[in-house]
Amino acid sequence: MRRKTPLNVGPGWSHSLPMPMPGVPVSVTLDDAIGQTSRLPTPPRVFFWTELEHRCPEGWGPPEAIEAELGAWSRQYPEAWLAVDLRVGSFPPATLTPLEELISTLRRPVLIVIDEDEDPMLGPRWVLP
Repeated sequence: MRRKTPLNVGPGWSHSLPMPMPGVPVSVTLDDAIGQTSRLPTPPRVFFWTELEHRCPEGWGPPEAIEAELGAWSRQYPEAWLAVDLRVGSFPPATLTPLEELISTLRRPVLIVIDEDEDPMLGPRWVLP
């Protein structure tokens, strides 16, 4: 039997994800990202994709916030994670490919850094158990 009424689906994500996976970006605050990556058995190398270097946490090298630099960085560091700065006050990275499509096709874990009060629109919250 087919459903005749549409599903009531709200915007954003309802459930968290325990670990970021390639192809499934997760949303996280910067403080939570730093805390959760440090709790992993082998903390990953993380690069912060932002246009403002001073907003980059210590130890997270920023690739330039353009798509061409992301490609070069991806080839140079195939095992590294990428954190994309989408907090209020920052400009989204300049990309020819739509950002959502670009980050969901990367073959690496992607953290979407948002502010605490933002609704995670591009991926579920990352909550390490």
